[in-house]
Amino acid sequence: MKASIKALLANFGIRNKYDADRHSEYTKLKQKLEKSSSVKNTEVAKIVVFSKDRAMQLDALLSSYFHYTTNPVPVRILYHASSAEFSEGYNELQNIFSEKQVEFVQEKKFKPDLIQLFNRLNCSKVIFMVDDLMFKRNIDFGQFTSIDTKQCVASLRLGNHLNYAYTLEEKQPLPKFEKIENLLSWSWQKAMGDWAYPLSLDGHLFDKEELEILVNGLVYKAPNSFEEALQLMNPLFAKRRGLCFPTSVIVNNPCNKVQVENDNLFGEISIEQLNQKWLEGFRIEFEEHKDLKNTSAHQELRFNFVKR
Repeated sequence: MKASIKALLANFGIRNKYDADRHSEYTKLKQKLEKSSSVKNTEVAKIVVFSKDRAMQLDALLSSYFHYTTNPVPVRILYHASSAEFSEGYNELQNIFSEKQVEFVQEKKFKPDLIQLFNRLNCSKVIFMVDDLMFKRNIDFGQFTSIDTKQCVASLRLGNHLNYAYTLEEKQPLPKFEKIENLLSWSWQKAMGDWAYPLSLDGHLFDKEELEILVNGLVYKAPNSFEEALQLMNPLFAKRRGLCFPTSVIVNNPCNKVQVENDNLFGEISIEQLNQKWLEGFRIEFEEHKDLKNTSAHQELRFNFVKR
């Protein structure tokens, strides 16, 4: 039945028009990207984090970031609280990080808010993150942010032990690596799974001016559709070399789900229960996962809670 519908649409030229529109959009954005230049700003880089109803998990990300990182860069958080209880959780979190280089921006409408946030970023490079990430080992951020984003797409989430794709539920072969000092390099175009996915929001380093063009030019309404929209430009970014450390620096723990834009896999830890534990004065003991050799960039992990 589906095949018949596809054939019928093709006969009417609907699919061809869709492909033509996509190609036209890609071409326009590609031309803008090719004309862009890396602007030298006061700050080398900033992290932009997307968060929804996950104050406790966001605390694990921020706490592990400042715990494991030397030469950390400032963090900007675009967050959404869907109830008074979740809002209270974020208020508590803001108090805890009030003396750190962390700025919280409450989301009203995702795309306009992200555009406005980008307009205020005084930096040359940007790293996107989501609130269910955690840092798990030491890193000098100065080395990571010094990577040439016009030649490479560098990743914090990849490492040579990631041979399984959680989101695809299948094994993935490791690419052919070249060693460059203490980093691994590979071709995104010749790889599979996570190793063929340069436009990830999980800890990849980008040129700020380039991403600002895409933030303004693509169609999306939330973090997941933003990442999906970014894939239009995969043919361009996949031409750049991939770079990562031999051991991944961060891990994504998909223990729950807060978005309704897709049917991604997730675990069974309630965001309401986590928020209640947070308001009772507990935090996630991120230290227990130090130097974890996860097999996938996304891996469900258990939580221990400790009083903060």
